[in-house]
Amino acid sequence: MRKIGLLIAIFALLSGCGIKDIDKRFFVVTTGIDWTGNPEKPYRVSLRLAITSSKLESGSSKTEIISTDAASLAEGVRHLKSYVDKELDFGHCRTFIMGKQLLEHGNLNAMSWFARRRDIQRVANFAVGEPDALSILRVQPISERYPGNALFLTFNREGTESPYIVSIPLFDFTRRHFEMGLDPVLPIIRTAESTYIVDRVLLLDKNNMRLALDPAETQLYNMTANRIDKSELVMPARGRDGRIVMTVSQIRTKIRISHAEVPQITMTVKLRGMLEESPPNQLGENWKEIERQLGQQFSDRMEALLEKIRDAGVDPYGFGLHYLATYFGGKEDFKHWQSVYPNVKFKVVAEVKVTGPGVVR
Repeated sequence: MRKIGLLIAIFALLSGCGIKDIDKRFFVVTTGIDWTGNPEKPYRVSLRLAITSSKLESGSSKTEIISTDAASLAEGVRHLKSYVDKELDFGHCRTFIMGKQLLEHGNLNAMSWFARRRDIQRVANFAVGEPDALSILRVQPISERYPGNALFLTFNREGTESPYIVSIPLFDFTRRHFEMGLDPVLPIIRTAESTYIVDRVLLLDKNNMRLALDPAETQLYNMTANRIDKSELVMPARGRDGRIVMTVSQIRTKIRISHAEVPQITMTVKLRGMLEESPPNQLGENWKEIERQLGQQFSDRMEALLEKIRDAGVDPYGFGLHYLATYFGGKEDFKHWQSVYPNVKFKVVAEVKVTGPGVVR
């Protein structure tokens, strides 16, 4: 009995875990980081906070936006706690947006705060806000059922599935920032009245933005780098009015790098799909010729895109990493790769297979 009494006395001295109830928390659903231009407080930290509601219908989401300027991200978040009456919780924050000017002037090493904070999910998505992150946070789509739902469905492919949308989670963005031979990419979010437009991608080196791809180039990059199907190949119908549109249902990509003084990168892409649009009786003439023409046009466009990316001095495909992994290279081999990368040659071989004309009645 003495031992039991002693244990009870010890347990009485132990403190609790300090977990706060859900009604004493503010859940952050979107975070925006902008560049202020002030050297003393260069970061503008903006948080979109969810206001809980019993309604789950389109247009019923309610949010509050708070913002402050700070010398660092951690200081900014700590200061914003004085703006609200509840504890800030990042456990449900699935979208982080960086303003375009931040990437032009800021240091990406400061973004390590996201990876170090324990309550931020590694699968949270990163993007660029144009013209800035705060303007993106202020958009409240009419279709949004609960706060942050629109961007969550956009990037996680649980709602729309578009070949123009590139999803970059935190773990991938961090890996691309520190890995040799692989550079970061970020999707660009623009506003259009009460909705978002996500159809472009921004290519960066380890610290600065280098090249923004247009929607057509973004689709090509997403198809070959991420093997995103449900995309399309389009070309004018030769000798006829109209266009030939092939919907890609399956895509496979293989990369081979020659071990020469100046390597050649050969990308083989296999595409399968059906024709959603074509002039009448087009398929009755020669399927093989249509496949050849679609494949040749895809190869030409991809080679032009790869050369454009090479000339910008970035490597979002990870060709350098592939080179090191193939030939067991180290730092010296990577230095050689960096010196010859501006002169590498590209060859794209596209094998297109038309599986059918779709549903024809």
